[in-house]
Amino acid sequence: MPMPGTSANDEAGCFLRSNTAEGCVTHLLSLRPADAGWRCVLLKSGHGGAAAALLEALCQLALQTDSPAESFWDAPGRERRCAVRLPARKLCVLDAEVPYALEAKLPGGGEEVLSLDDCRDNALLRAQCKELTRLHAAWLRELTRAARFIKAARAIKRDMAFVASESLDLAKVERFASRFALRHFLPPNGRIGHETRRFLTTITGQGLLLRRSSLEAAYADTVVLEDEYGATAPALWNLVRGYALGNGLNVISCPCSLFPAETPEHLLIPALKLCCVTSNRRHPIHFENARHMQASRFLQKEALRAHRGRLRFCQRTMRELLAEAYAAQAAAAQVKAGMDQIYAQALRPGAVERLAAKLYEWQ
Repeated sequence: MPMPGTSANDEAGCFLRSNTAEGCVTHLLSLRPADAGWRCVLLKSGHGGAAAALLEALCQLALQTDSPAESFWDAPGRERRCAVRLPARKLCVLDAEVPYALEAKLPGGGEEVLSLDDCRDNALLRAQCKELTRLHAAWLRELTRAARFIKAARAIKRDMAFVASESLDLAKVERFASRFALRHFLPPNGRIGHETRRFLTTITGQGLLLRRSSLEAAYADTVVLEDEYGATAPALWNLVRGYALGNGLNVISCPCSLFPAETPEHLLIPALKLCCVTSNRRHPIHFENARHMQASRFLQKEALRAHRGRLRFCQRTMRELLAEAYAAQAAAAQVKAGMDQIYAQALRPGAVERLAAKLYEWQ
């Protein structure tokens, strides 16, 4: 359900940012409206949650004036907003914090960078400079360690999917995708839908998580594909994605965090309230009243059996590598919490709220 001061949006359950094999990837800039009358503000907050507090304050102002506010959420484990859009004010505010740092492409031309330095007592931060330097170095060290394990897990998953793909009956996948489209989509109407890329699952210190309750509230029709080897889901959901776009439907493509630039592992079609997700034993996904199907129906079992030993090795190794990545992410989060606490203690009382009011009243 939407949080207080927010309105529902088509991206319920999605995340704009994730740690991936390519580093820290963000889709925040895609939130900028194309309308030139909008103002897009990139918050340079450093640490301490000042940006999240400002976004919360903007939503509270919208609630008080009965105006719609669209909230977008950070990764699981960091239950806070990372962006807010206020349609009535034509205002889009994005948290451009590190390591997901963003820069304005057209400074002054509808985009601007807003530093939150004036909201802090920087003398207090200078007094803690030595400790902040130590914590920052430790934080980057843990993020780098997590990235190494994520890259290794990506290599193993790619090998596992390649081996399994040799047993994939692609013609069977294509026939199923065609029947799926006939069952769910209207005939083509000459329009082409719009595609948005988001993350449905993200790599965190708590594991590979997703916001299941938000998805269940927003999507009434859920299809879960049980795919242990990662060969079937990208092929199937990419075909379904093509049919949906060709039928004029907007889609939200959600790739695996190990392959953030590749074909979707999950697919959302908001207009139909249809959610297509991929599950496996590494990160099982359960929804009430969901339709489940096995990826094994598209695999030639005899051919797959010849590679059973290699596939089991890949599965076991992936679990171990991802466990190390999760542990490194947890350690990084713990270190960052120490930095955030120091920055939060340096916030001037009421400064964030005053800045939020100034942004909200901009015309």
